[in-house]
Amino acid sequence: MFLPNINSNSAETGFTLVELMIALFVSALAMAAVISVYIAQSRSYSDQNDIANIQQDLRGVLAVFPLEIRKAGCDPLETGIPGILSANVAAVQFTMDLRGSTTNPNSADGDVNDSDEIISYGFAGVADSDGDGIVDNGGANWSGTASIGRASGAGALQPLADNIEAMEFNYILDSATSTTAPTDLNRIRAIQISILARAANPAKGFLHNRTYTTASGTVWTPPQDNFRRRLIVSNIQCRNMGY
Repeated sequence: MFLPNINSNSAETGFTLVELMIALFVSALAMAAVISVYIAQSRSYSDQNDIANIQQDLRGVLAVFPLEIRKAGCDPLETGIPGILSANVAAVQFTMDLRGSTTNPNSADGDVNDSDEIISYGFAGVADSDGDGIVDNGGANWSGTASIGRASGAGALQPLADNIEAMEFNYILDSATSTTAPTDLNRIRAIQISILARAANPAKGFLHNRTYTTASGTVWTPPQDNFRRRLIVSNIQCRNMGY
C-alpha cells in the first residue's frame, strides 16, 4: 500500500499580515464614517429639539397674553373701575370685570375682586432687579434666563414661559405715539410685547452674534455665545380702553 506524497511546501490558504492590516484599516474607516454620521444626526436632533422648545415657550405666551390683555378695562356695568393699574417697560397690571354677579356668576358684578379679574405680567424681582426688562438675576444684564410670570390678584407670579432673556412692554397711546413709560394709563390703546427667548442648551459649533430690535426701537445685544435665540413681537389691542 502506497501513501500519497504530501509536499510540505505546497501553498496554504489564509490571509497575510498585510491583508489583515488593510482589512482592519478599511473597517476602521467605515466605523469612523458611521460614528461621524451618528454624531452629526444626534447634534442636529438636539439643536432642533432646543429650537422646538423655544417655539413652544413662545407659543405659550402668545396663547395667553392676547386673550387676557384684550379684556383689560372690560367694564360692562360702566362703573369706571376696571383699567390698567400700572405699566412700565418690564411689567403690566390691569383689571377687568368679568364675573361675580349673584344672579349669574359669569356676569359682571361691578367690582374687580373676583378670580382672574386682576392680572399681572412680568419677571420675578430677583430675575430683573433693575426693572429694565433684561434678565440680570441680581447682577449684570444678560446673566442667564428667567420665566415670564403671571399673577392673579395679590398672588405671586407663576411661571408662564421659561428660558426668557428679555421682555419689553411698549404702549400705544390714543395719540398714535408710543412709550415704554406711560404717565396717563387711561390713554393706552394697545400694547406691543417683545420677547427674546434663548435655548436651554448651547449648540456646538454655533456662534451667536446677532442683535435684536424691539417694538420701541431699543436694540438688544446679547453676549456672543453658543445659544440660539428667537425674538417675537406681538401687537395686542386693548379693546375696552378708551370706549
